[in-house]
Amino acid sequence: MEQLLEKFAGKVSSLADYTVKTAQRAQIARMFLREGDERSAAVLLMALRTLHRIDSFYWEPETIWLTLEREDKVDMGELGRNKLMAALTLIHNPAFFWDNLVFQRTVQAFNGEPFDPEALQECSPGYMAWAVYAARLIRGLDPEEPVEAEIDEDVQQYIAVCLKRAGFVYPPNQLTIIADNLIKLLPKENLEFVEEVKKSWEHLDKGALSEREFREDPLGVQLARLASCYEYVRERADAMANEILMLDRSITS
Repeated sequence: MEQLLEKFAGKVSSLADYTVKTAQRAQIARMFLREGDERSAAVLLMALRTLHRIDSFYWEPETIWLTLEREDKVDMGELGRNKLMAALTLIHNPAFFWDNLVFQRTVQAFNGEPFDPEALQECSPGYMAWAVYAARLIRGLDPEEPVEAEIDEDVQQYIAVCLKRAGFVYPPNQLTIIADNLIKLLPKENLEFVEEVKKSWEHLDKGALSEREFREDPLGVQLARLASCYEYVRERADAMANEILMLDRSITS
């Protein structure tokens, strides 16, 4: 799956430079925005740019919603608006990578979940894994500085605590940077088991995880949790890939 994700990350980056607006492309962009609650944040960002070019990335939120309603007859739902604003914020100020409060809100938004900006939220492992991948992809769309930011210690520690509370001893693929943080939260006698989980996961065939049954022992439970995250990210990536291909076909046709 990692190769597939890299392929479509490259596809998104290549689409970042187009400027010509066609009737077919605009029609697809409006559809994506109307269905924003179910669409990926990266594609919503690309759809906005399709309709109103790069300048729209710097509009106030109220200007975006009014322009979409008046000029495009698009009334986005709350979850779709949250996704789009989280994506725009990530481009302007990628605090997602160093502020755990921003990280929490962005994780919820990218996964189509409501959030309380005044409250601490415990994010699920699968949601965090998808948000980290999506955030890195969106950073590649930055018109001024398409640089991949590193996850800072504050966010790493937050992720580690969430994973521990969810019963993980080793992180999902997109979150391996916090492996050391997670180990520090576990009893020392677990170190050998963590290494066993890591090696078993690395050697596990990822091709048919959805059909695989894991043993109901400690190792099997850990592998099942990692597999669940892997499948969640894969499903979201497949959906995003289909959206991108729709937009790509409208560009090249």
